[in-house]
Amino acid sequence: MNKYTSPGFRTITAESIAAAAEKIAAVAARRKFGRSGCVGSLQVLSYAQDMSLVEYQAFIGFSSGRNQTTGNNIHFTVYSR
Repeated sequence: MNKYTSPGFRTITAESIAAAAEKIAAVAARRKFGRSGCVGSLQVLSYAQDMSLVEYQAFIGFSSGRNQTTGNNIHFTVYSR
């Protein structure tokens, strides 16, 4: 298990930087939308060659009906420690 950080979030322990990004996106969704917050998609925007940092874009939101999610995109960077 490795440790990862992102500005505005506590240190995350995860198997990979991608797993840490998923956890960070889930925390961001719950902060903004409460218990019903969810992550729709997670994409890599850019990364350092040594994978010491990766920039992500995630769609976070909440279920607003059958097969519908309302929300917005967020951008964040994950750093390996």
